[in-house]
Amino acid sequence: MRNKKLLGQLCIIGSAIIFGFTPVLAAISYQGGNNGINMAFLRALVPLPLLLFLGRKQALPTKAQWKSGLLAGCLSFGCTLLLYSSYEYISPGLATTLHFLYPLYVTVYEAVRDRERPGLPRLAGLALGLLGSVLFVDLSGEGGSTLGYILALGSGLSYALYIVALSKEAAKPMPLFRLTMVVSVAGVFICGAVGGVMGKLTAAMPLNAWVCAIAVALLAAVVGGVLFQRGVREIGGGNSALLSLFEPITSVIFSVWLLNDILSLRKLMGCALILGGLLMVSLQKEKK
Repeated sequence: MRNKKLLGQLCIIGSAIIFGFTPVLAAISYQGGNNGINMAFLRALVPLPLLLFLGRKQALPTKAQWKSGLLAGCLSFGCTLLLYSSYEYISPGLATTLHFLYPLYVTVYEAVRDRERPGLPRLAGLALGLLGSVLFVDLSGEGGSTLGYILALGSGLSYALYIVALSKEAAKPMPLFRLTMVVSVAGVFICGAVGGVMGKLTAAMPLNAWVCAIAVALLAAVVGGVLFQRGVREIGGGNSALLSLFEPITSVIFSVWLLNDILSLRKLMGCALILGGLLMVSLQKEKK
């Protein structure tokens, strides 16, 4: 049991590192003419041939598994579209902070579902993590429209529902590469439809932008997605949501390293608080 719990924790932390690194590559791709909706579409489309190859010997999903996987895919890529769209109305720092309220949604859901209190260590870890995320807000660019707040909050809610959907899918799990493929299929249709209507789909990008976009798609969808799904199966949705708070720390580190971003005292304090919250969650003892 402990080995499975440790494996699940490592999978979630690994996925958080990948998800924190890929936005840096995406930012480089945007400089070459890419955009958020097009990036979401490529993230869904590009990995499909590789996923089909990797899962060629795995059992085909049943009808019920297709339904649960497509639902998870709609929620996952719905979150991506909402978050990217919110950047047009409020600052990315504020949007990301509002998005990272999703662990609170998952914790509340599981407390209501199980009819029990989450426990002091978990609540304290959640509080520290959320407070650390708040410190990532760029106070000089907080202004924005109500629509931007709604979109960012909606992205967090959508991602929380995605985690819950993965937790339910674990009751009758399909092979992970098949699950990731089904999720990506849903993303192709959703992002393709939205991008087509809004005129955001484009292939007119230089080579370096394409290389970064393909790297984002393969790392996020194949490596990060599979690790996250495995982690949810091992440790549940609530702990997965909390450990995902490692993502903003990774994003800050790679932004400073590769994009010459300035690491302010507030961000350092935020990283320390999030790490403290993660430590409290990881040290929480399982109930007998």
